[in-house]
Amino acid sequence: QGLQRRGATVVGISRSPAPQDGGPGERWLVWNGQIDAALEALLLDVDILVINHGVNPLGRRDATAIAETLQANLLSAQALIDLFLRQTRQLPRQRRVHRELWVNTSEAEVGPAFSPVYEVSKRSLGNLLTLQSLDAPCPVRRLVLGPFRSSLNPYGLMSADFVAERILNLAARDLRLIIVSFNPCTYLLAPLASLMGTLYGRLCTGPAAVVNPDP
Repeated sequence: QGLQRRGATVVGISRSPAPQDGGPGERWLVWNGQIDAALEALLLDVDILVINHGVNPLGRRDATAIAETLQANLLSAQALIDLFLRQTRQLPRQRRVHRELWVNTSEAEVGPAFSPVYEVSKRSLGNLLTLQSLDAPCPVRRLVLGPFRSSLNPYGLMSADFVAERILNLAARDLRLIIVSFNPCTYLLAPLASLMGTLYGRLCTGPAAVVNPDP
């Protein structure tokens, strides 16, 4: 809703059907988790892709919980990230300048969430995002968010509206690492983890092979 108040047209991509009340999305794609023509066509029209989905298995550690959590929190997110960045590289310059990728890696990336499988999935997502950011053709904003009330966490300390407004205000200042949390440790640990991951990635990996797009 915050983006809509700023004039954006919101498109929803979910494995769930569109909400009966319409929800915030003016368009809605029920996604099967696979990269297909419908998803590619939809993302081509998107300027800002916000990845903010996942599941929390809480105290479970069985094989099913691990597989479902990695698929929802890591693999499907990576599929969207890869497609969006690949499309962005192929777009003409006048379109590329408007594209941005926002990814909610969660406060679980740097602190306990009392759900080990969830933490592993989110930390892996954060680590891969750090590497992909090194060669990204557009701004990549990492959202490190404390617990806010949602269907995933009905007991969150912050309201979703408060978190959304803080994210938009910080993004307007062109911050690439956006932290919204009541935990002061997160404001120390998240930048440190991001910096160390970036330095480590530059030291131990080479640039990705990129086909130069048309100007």
